[in-house]
Amino acid sequence: MIMKINRLNCLLIAIVVVLIALVFWHGKKQPVEMPPTTAAETNVAQPPAVNAKNAPVSAPGYTSTYIAQVPSNVPTQPVESKDLQMREGLAAFNDVDIEFFGRLEDQFGNAVGNAQIKFEVPFNNGHSVGVNRGMIMADGNGFFTINNYRGKSLSVVPVKSGYALASLNGGGVYSSLWPESQRMHSDRNSPTVIKMWKLQGSEPLVDIGKEFKLPFTSAPIFFDLVAGKIAPSGGDLKITVNRPPGEVSEHNPQQWSINVEIIGGGFIETSDKEWKVTYFAPDDGYQSAGTFTNNNGIGSVDKIFFVKSRGGQLYSKLGLSFGINEMPDGFMRVKFRGVANTNESRNWEGDPNTLKAAGE
Repeated sequence: MIMKINRLNCLLIAIVVVLIALVFWHGKKQPVEMPPTTAAETNVAQPPAVNAKNAPVSAPGYTSTYIAQVPSNVPTQPVESKDLQMREGLAAFNDVDIEFFGRLEDQFGNAVGNAQIKFEVPFNNGHSVGVNRGMIMADGNGFFTINNYRGKSLSVVPVKSGYALASLNGGGVYSSLWPESQRMHSDRNSPTVIKMWKLQGSEPLVDIGKEFKLPFTSAPIFFDLVAGKIAPSGGDLKITVNRPPGEVSEHNPQQWSINVEIIGGGFIETSDKEWKVTYFAPDDGYQSAGTFTNNNGIGSVDKIFFVKSRGGQLYSKLGLSFGINEMPDGFMRVKFRGVANTNESRNWEGDPNTLKAAGE
């Protein structure tokens, strides 16, 4: 009996070994396909996007892989380059509608009608760069409108025989790249007034352009603008230099200054732009003297003045540039430019053909 039981156990063990071997051999012959971890589904439940009739069928006990497909009719969004982004930015902020409402008036407040209006509209929209130019006519009451252009700014220059431009407020910046407070905002109900100077008749003027190179001195220096010379005293203006000792340069910056005094009159400090559109000397507002400082020690003091001197006998438009001597034994540089009316007149409507040089 015992022998029969042992034989039965041995037979069962052999059957188990054979079954294990079969399973192992079968598994090597048909390996299980492992799906990707991102988009795998079993064949028990198909994904919602797959039609059950067309879905692949797998044998029981195996897994099938479902990979999501992007429909061919869905457009892809290209990645914009930095260059394209910059061009689009310029088009959005630097290429804007230009609209300007203006009116021309003379120095007396009268309308200047039927004048030519020349204008320029610079543009840079990211695709092209240039300037659009045009010309229109103001109506009989001096009104005009510029529109139907796109760009970043506008400049306006009116032209009419017998008149000269007397203000520089024609146009402005429209680009959104500028601060809001610096942009042009034109109003149809309140047009920009551009002044034109109605010429009263030119007078002979003296060109006071002159340059001097002179050694440093702390004593006052007198300049005669009409003669174009340094005078021992008198003349039209007196300059006194205040300079510290030693080197004054980029390597050793020191503060220095000049004191400007007008002989028998005074000056009004102005700008180069205002100088160009002023044809008659102011009647008042002059100060007799002033001190101008160079705080960084290098460069020069550059000023623009309206000058009344010699008790009102001379009215000048004067540009002054003063450069200090860098070394104690070096030279100072003084440069004058401008015109003067020597006829006791405030008229600066000079005729270029009759302009005389200083000293003639």
